[in-house]
Amino acid sequence: MKNLNLKQIGYNQASFSDSLRGLARGVYEVMPNFDEEQSDEAKAELNAGYQLRFAENNPKLNQHFIVKDNAYLPVDKLAFDNHKGERLHRTVATIMGYTPQAFGALRTSNPQLHGLIKADRDAVSKYCSNRLNDLKKAIKSIKNEGKPRERGATKTFAQTIKDTMADLKKKCTNAKARGDDTANEKQLVLAISEFNRKWLA
Repeated sequence: MKNLNLKQIGYNQASFSDSLRGLARGVYEVMPNFDEEQSDEAKAELNAGYQLRFAENNPKLNQHFIVKDNAYLPVDKLAFDNHKGERLHRTVATIMGYTPQAFGALRTSNPQLHGLIKADRDAVSKYCSNRLNDLKKAIKSIKNEGKPRERGATKTFAQTIKDTMADLKKKCTNAKARGDDTANEKQLVLAISEFNRKWLA
C-alpha cells in the first residue's frame, strides 16, 4: 500500500479550505446575497476564471484539427498553420464560445463538429457549475456563522415526490439549454404523468 503523508494532506486541505473561505468572504462583503442570486455578469466573470483553470488542468484539450472530406483530423501546429482549407483550433475558449442555441444548432448544421466538442463542453460546464456551487456554499456558511441550526419539519413522502418531480422538470429544462441531447421535456412530462396515474390510483 502506498504510504500517505496524512499530516501534509491535512495541512494542504486546511489551507485550501481557508483560502476558499477567504475568497468567499470577499465576495460576501460586496454581494451578501450571492449564495441566493447571481447576476449574469458576475457568473460570466467567474466562469471565465473557472475556464482558465480548467484549461490549465486539461492541456490535452488544446488541439489543432484540419477538415478533410467533412472529417476533423488532428494535426500538429505546423500542418495546421500550412493548411489552406477549413480548420479548428480546439480550446476551452472556442468550445465555450457558442451560445446554447448556436451549439444546439450544430447537431444538424455540423454534426461532426458537434460530436467533437460536446463531451469537452459538458465537462467544462460541469466543472464551472461545481466551482460556483462551492463558492455559494462557502458564502452561505459565512452567513450562518453563529446562528443556531434549526431543523425544518419533516416532509411527507407525498410532498417529497411532488418536489422531486418539479425538480426533475427544472433540471431537464436547464440540461436542454446546455445542449444535452438526452433532455427530452415532452418525454419527461409524459413519464411523470404516467407515474402519477399509477401512484395516485
